Amino acid sequence: MQGPFRQFAPTRLATRRVVGGWLLAVVGPPMLTWLLLQNRDDLGLASDLMMFFTLVVATALVGGLVPSLVCALASASLLNYYFTRPTGTWWISDPENVLALVVFALVATAVASVVDLAERRSRQAREAQAEAAVLSELSRAVLAGEASRDRLRDVLLRHFREQGRAAVALPEAADIGGVVPLDGPSLSPADLRIVAAFDAQARLILERQELREVSQRARELEQVDALRTALLTAASHDLRTPLAAIRAAVDVLHAHDVTLSVEDREAMTLAVAEATARLEHIVDDLLDLSRLQMGAVEPQLRPTELVEVVLPAVDGLPADRIAVDLPDDLPLVMTDAGLLERVVANIAANAVRHSPPGRPARVEVRAGDDVVVVRVVDHGTGVAPEERERMFQPFQRVGAEAARGPHRAGGMGLGLAVARGLADAVGARLRVEETPGGGLTMSIDVPRDGTASP
Repeated sequence: MQGPFRQFAPTRLATRRVVGGWLLAVVGPPMLTWLLLQNRDDLGLASDLMMFFTLVVATALVGGLVPSLVCALASASLLNYYFTRPTGTWWISDPENVLALVVFALVATAVASVVDLAERRSRQAREAQAEAAVLSELSRAVLAGEASRDRLRDVLLRHFREQGRAAVALPEAADIGGVVPLDGPSLSPADLRIVAAFDAQARLILERQELREVSQRARELEQVDALRTALLTAASHDLRTPLAAIRAAVDVLHAHDVTLSVEDREAMTLAVAEATARLEHIVDDLLDLSRLQMGAVEPQLRPTELVEVVLPAVDGLPADRIAVDLPDDLPLVMTDAGLLERVVANIAANAVRHSPPGRPARVEVRAGDDVVVVRVVDHGTGVAPEERERMFQPFQRVGAEAARGPHRAGGMGLGLAVARGLADAVGARLRVEETPGGGLTMSIDVPRDGTASP
């Protein structure tokens, strides 16, 4: 076998015990005979019989039935030759001694058989307990979703080592790449049951991995299809609306048969500028979303002053619709200024759209212990708690914005999705909470620069 089990030699605990039993069976009776002969005047035949009987039982405990039977035969022979009259011969003059030796041999044989049977039953119980434990561990790993072919291999090897089996020589299982063997001549029935269970679980893991891959591909295709549908919808209206406004204004400005006043010409020029800005914003959101989904966003983190981020982010918004509270003594933050500016810009634009006239949105910046918090506050209708997570999904509109229809002037529903993705990319945390008195407050926790002083 070319696999993880070839590198170990089969060394069993039972083999060492059998060797020890044979040593007791061969060396024990002569040694005990010598010791008893040294105290021959103090001990009688009954004591000698008990000593040899104890040796037979010990041999059965260590080496099993066959070594104990050999020990019993050798003990009976030595008792006959050295400890029954006449000593030094194989003859026994006293019939009671003959009976004692026969009873000794029978009882020793019976006790050795019982001890061997008890030891085998005990060994089987230990094997069953170990089998139950390893199968339980396997089941827990599978149920917890932590199972893998490498995990199965490690559990199987550990089980054999704990059983005193450094490893076993097993053939490969082609279905699972030789990780879990199917059978082999060196396996016990208990080992075969465990290996069969591992083989079945490994097959289930492979099937589950295949199903997971198919499911992942299906989800990816579903997402691609949803994105394609949303883009087509956007192209049919959200992108065409500013293009149509630009085309209409340009046609009027270019027409030779239409006389425009200075005010009308300025209004047309302003309409072109606004439509162009809206179109640029939609295209930027689409590009940012595409980069995020492809994992192509690579932030360049450096110590940054938030004034470089917040003021450019709100620069394109109406001055009467948003207020900025930016203290002068703010600490530096560790971020990508360009990406964080996009986050603040999208959230601020969203706040301006939802704030009613006369109640401008507000951007507040405050320093915390480990972060600097950029808080964007609006006083609109707010968003229900159960819908707050959905508003960060691409092409989603919630609350009052959704009620105004799918083609309102607010855009495609990408701004907050892009904001969250870019915030995650630069290591910032985006939080949502209700504004006291009504509305929504979005807070961006930006990590402080560790080398900067407040």
